[in-house]
Amino acid sequence: MKSKNVLGICGSPKTTAKSASEFLCREALKGAEEVGAQTRLVRLVDYPIVDCDGCGDCMNRTQCHLFKHPDDRYTRLYKEVRWADAFVFASPVYALGLPFTWKQWLDRCEPADEDDLEYQYYNYEVAADVKGKAFQGKVAGQIITSGGIGQEWAMAQLMPLWTNVKLSVVISVGLSLIEFDEQPGIRTKPWGVGVDNAEFAVEIARQVGRRVTAAVGFSTFNVHGASPRLGGSEGRDCTEQLGLLSDLTDRPFALPEGGGLSPYVLVIAGQDKSEEAVRRIEAILKRVPGLDVRLVAVVDQLPHFITRDFVKERIAEQKHQVPVLVDWDRAFAQELGLAANVDPHVVLLTPEGRLRRAITGTNTTREIVTEIEEIVREMRSLNLSVANRGARP
Repeated sequence: MKSKNVLGICGSPKTTAKSASEFLCREALKGAEEVGAQTRLVRLVDYPIVDCDGCGDCMNRTQCHLFKHPDDRYTRLYKEVRWADAFVFASPVYALGLPFTWKQWLDRCEPADEDDLEYQYYNYEVAADVKGKAFQGKVAGQIITSGGIGQEWAMAQLMPLWTNVKLSVVISVGLSLIEFDEQPGIRTKPWGVGVDNAEFAVEIARQVGRRVTAAVGFSTFNVHGASPRLGGSEGRDCTEQLGLLSDLTDRPFALPEGGGLSPYVLVIAGQDKSEEAVRRIEAILKRVPGLDVRLVAVVDQLPHFITRDFVKERIAEQKHQVPVLVDWDRAFAQELGLAANVDPHVVLLTPEGRLRRAITGTNTTREIVTEIEEIVREMRSLNLSVANRGARP
């Protein structure tokens, strides 16, 4: 069973004096370890990140040019984020908000892998696939400490961003430590006792770690491609649903009789993700030549002034390199429980029409092609073995 990876990220700018938020982040990771998690801790202050200069590369399908800056350590931090299944964010309050370390990092929070920059044009919905690629579908907890007030405002400061990138914050704790805080103005007072003695805060932090570990696999966002209402279990017979698809001459789609050794591949996308779907088809055919790949053009319910013939003409004009099927009114996608917000989907069917795998658009092209290669290799090997057994006298 795969272990759960919990990453603590500390935002305190302190490099010499003791940080109360970092101390509690470490306690939270101890709580995660108590329930079986593997943990790591990073301090944002240890990762020099060159300030975003607003060039717009990441919004224009281009890798950030600052990756090549000799002083930039962003990609190292990105690898840690990709490793994690869950996060504990810990930070002090500065000026009733968060310190600069968070903004410096998150302004640059684009993918460090070129394959993650596949989108037709940048908008709010795409942000989850660009800025939030390493966060989608994961969970987090927050620990915000202050010596007096401000933890509530600081705690809420990043919530719009976490919501946009589809990171589920499952627990947030704002602690006014007062006499337990480590800031010099308190620590040097006779009544300042230090965060080590804050037993209540240590127990709360441990609970944060336990909670995020327990919540791994949960998401308040539909990022895995299957509708929670409909589902889409592998192995189900899809021959009836395939009849909902038709070609550009209105003939219902049916799998060829006799089948073969390889799966049928359907790349399913609406108009706004059509370019990305085409790029994925090209990548699949380049790595697995001869595979039966078809583009499924998903068409939502049309307004009264647009006819199906008009839509088919526009599709035909694009002269796709593979056969095109049309999913009118998103009927096929809905039957399989494929969510529209994570197009393009890649669906693999066995020669008999059973669902072998449905891969959501949140995966990179590289990941998708690699998985298809493995499935094709496995299916061909299995089918050859069955055929050979059947041929024995």
